[in-house]
Order: sequence, then C-alpha cells, then structure tokens
Amino acid sequence: MLDSTVLLITAGSFVAAAFNGAFATGGIYIMLATSSSVLPLSAAIALQPAFVVASLGARLFFFWRHIDWRIVTSFVLGCLIGVVPGALLFSALNDAVIAIILGIFLLLLIWWPAVEFKIPFKYPFFPIGALHSMLGVLFGAGAVLQPSILRTSLSRLQITGTLAGCLLVLDFMKLFSYVSLGFSYQQYFLHILFATLAGFSGTWVGKVLAHKVSEQFFRTVYKWVISLIAIRLVLKGFSGL
Repeated sequence: MLDSTVLLITAGSFVAAAFNGAFATGGIYIMLATSSSVLPLSAAIALQPAFVVASLGARLFFFWRHIDWRIVTSFVLGCLIGVVPGALLFSALNDAVIAIILGIFLLLLIWWPAVEFKIPFKYPFFPIGALHSMLGVLFGAGAVLQPSILRTSLSRLQITGTLAGCLLVLDFMKLFSYVSLGFSYQQYFLHILFATLAGFSGTWVGKVLAHKVSEQFFRTVYKWVISLIAIRLVLKGFSGL
C-alpha cells in the first residue's frame, strides 16, 4: 500500500514539474520543500537527483540540438571540483544544522533582490559549476546556474536544453556521492517511481497552464509556499539542536 509520504511526494513532483513546464525553472525548490516536510532531511536531499533524473533525461532528448556544449563542458568540469567538498560537508553536518542553513538559504533565494553581476573569468561556467555543485550536494539544490544562464544570449530553447545537459550530469555525480556516503535508494523505490511518473504528467500540465494562468499569480503562490516551508525548516532545526 502507498503511505502518505509517497502520496505527498507524488503530489509535490507533479506541482514542481508543472511549474517547470510553465516557467522553465523553479520546480526543484518545490520538490525539495515538499519532500523535506515528510522525510528526514538528509534523505530528502539525497533523493532529489533520483526524483528528477528521468524528467531531465526527457528534456535532454527533446532539446538535444539546441544544447550549448561549451557551457555544459565548462560547467561539468567545475562540478568535478565542487561535488567532493559538498559531500564532505553533507556528511559532517547533522540534520538540525542543515535544516537551519537550508531554511535560511531558501528564504534568501526567494526574497533577496536580483543583482546584476559579471564574472571576471574567461570560462565563467567553470566556477559556476564548482559553486553550484557544492551547494547542490549539500542542500539538494544549487542556486547559481539558473540565474547565470538566464543572463546569457542563449535563446529559450537553448537555455532549456543546456540546463538539462548541465543538471543531468550533475545529478549523476550527486547520486554517486550519496551512494558513496552509504545512502540506500532501494527503500525509496516507490517514492522515486511515482515521483517520476508525476513529473512527466506535471510537465505536460505546465505547458498547458503556461498559456492560461498568469506568471505573477504562480510566482506569488510559489514564493509564499516556499517561504512557509523554509521557516518551518528553521524552526525544526532549532528545536532539534
């Protein structure tokens, strides 16, 4: 029988995929917030790449010819540097500390004003890959790649395909990191299966909603849902210290 955690994660995956389908990015934070509310935080973080790898693979297939491989290659090389310290920090910190940091991290992501910046590197996506991967392994989601790639001159289709290429490779690195730390995915087989199925259907719904519901409405609801869950994470973390 399906327990409540499977049902809630399935629902979260559907909503996250719908948001991605409508607005290209942002769903990862919905998925992380939902799963961390019903699972131990360390398990929720480790499960993020398993929840989204199939969806990213589908996007990679459909947008293959639009991928900017120079960005993907530079980003992946940076990830090779960032994944290891992220994994070491993840294994060193307990759930309470991670919950506090993650809650504050999510609040900053949602409410901090957008800042225009230029990275003084010839290959900017190399340091972006290092930082994004370290945050991604530690918290389950990075916060550097998406805003950076949106500031490039790539078209919408190129952004979608290039993001999928970058994140899919990173998610395989994250899976390997968590397994090497002793995390077992077998006990969460149903969570992963139903999240994957919901992700495919949610993507289709998101594409339909993109033409019927205003972006302002979606983003307002998104901000407040993530904010409430982030505050809950902080309070839960302090109570667990």
